[in-house]
Amino acid sequence: MSYCQNAVESLLLTWQWDENPNQEVINTLNLLCGEVPYLGEACSVVELKVIAGGGIPEVQRDKTWTLEKGPMLSGISRHNRVFAVPGTGRLEELKRAYMAANPEGKGKGKNAAKSKIRAKEAEQNFLNDYVPKETEGLAGYRPPFVHSERALEAPWTRVIVMSVTVDEGHQGEKSEWKPSESEYVGWAVALHRFLVKQWGVDPAPSLVGKYVSGIKRPANNVAIQILDSELKSSYGIQLRDDVARKLPGFLIMLPKDMPQHDMQKLYDVCKRSKGKTLYFSQAVPKLRLGESALIDAEHLWKPVSVDFVRYWMPRPLAIAETRPIPDPKKKRHWRAAESMYLALGHVWRDKYVPNDIQGTRESRYWETVDAVADQSSNFRIFDCRRVSRVNMIDYAHHTNSSNVLRAMSALIAISDGEGSLDCAALAVGQSRHLGGGFLVPLDFPKNMIVPDGHFEKGVPSWLK
Repeated sequence: MSYCQNAVESLLLTWQWDENPNQEVINTLNLLCGEVPYLGEACSVVELKVIAGGGIPEVQRDKTWTLEKGPMLSGISRHNRVFAVPGTGRLEELKRAYMAANPEGKGKGKNAAKSKIRAKEAEQNFLNDYVPKETEGLAGYRPPFVHSERALEAPWTRVIVMSVTVDEGHQGEKSEWKPSESEYVGWAVALHRFLVKQWGVDPAPSLVGKYVSGIKRPANNVAIQILDSELKSSYGIQLRDDVARKLPGFLIMLPKDMPQHDMQKLYDVCKRSKGKTLYFSQAVPKLRLGESALIDAEHLWKPVSVDFVRYWMPRPLAIAETRPIPDPKKKRHWRAAESMYLALGHVWRDKYVPNDIQGTRESRYWETVDAVADQSSNFRIFDCRRVSRVNMIDYAHHTNSSNVLRAMSALIAISDGEGSLDCAALAVGQSRHLGGGFLVPLDFPKNMIVPDGHFEKGVPSWLK
């Protein structure tokens, strides 16, 4: 991004890392800065510096151009240049290709000078002829994005993808991880307890879900979802390629309110856990934890194709967050739709549950439902219905003995006119933090959607 540092100085062009590079990279950048006299044409004279611990002023954040790579590029304007960038293993690929093209060893003695010349020519010829594609990626800069009043914030801004393999306890080929859907919550709870233990003293409040009294409780905590072999088979084509390659595994979703240092600490815990065993039940094989990767939660899924519209459905289902609530005005009944509207309202509580709501718990719940169901809302739900399973207790972590567990499913449309969350990691319902209510995309052709004057994504024609 570029911005005026003060009234008398010229524009300051700044590149900033989300996470500090290691010291070796910083030292290399320092050396390179002295070799760059200008950017672009010779008249664009520059002086490059590396500033550790610096940053872009907060007041300039809305002018930041963000580097985007891979499947996120489709959201970049066609007027912005897309360029090639080196991917993981680039240097090794260049070395292997060069050695394959130039198998001769270095010259000795009198022939050393000629050998150096030949090597230089061979290197130049190699670079001219060889186009290494395997480790080449594409990137571009997304221009500053100004959110409108209707824009939705992502509830979870970063995710950790943790690969797993099934530990069969014997030599041989590892089998796929295909837990029963009734085991999702159990596996998520097992990993949650494991992470809390590995963290040690004073784990992050957003991880354990316990906050200091007097502080406003965030709408969402760290959430753990199951990305098993079945999900990879059914939705792998819609997942980011780098994520799909890591599956099966766990998706650890980090909420937007989680401090950066807590995010980094949890990521370090996950990385240290590689090779350790995760146990859930004697009835199922243990898991061996693999590598972890930290990525942007707002781009978990690939962008929807141009001629399609994206809707969502909870996997495997969403647990209602309360029993049916009587209407204070005694005019309406609490149905599955009201439970789903309330679940959505709780995820985006900062937007749909005003702090100044007064009255009983029942009246507050109805106020939230009315706000989410309003025509001006960011949400629409279709074909909402109650669903049930034989052992519903397996689908919820916390239960109240006085309440009957209720679950629902629906086709959910989320829109703010800007497609802000079309690729985001999302979950709804009482078990959204531990294995339940994970939203998976369903993309429909636009010719199957009937326009709705109040909602950008319209209405499915078969549900009109």
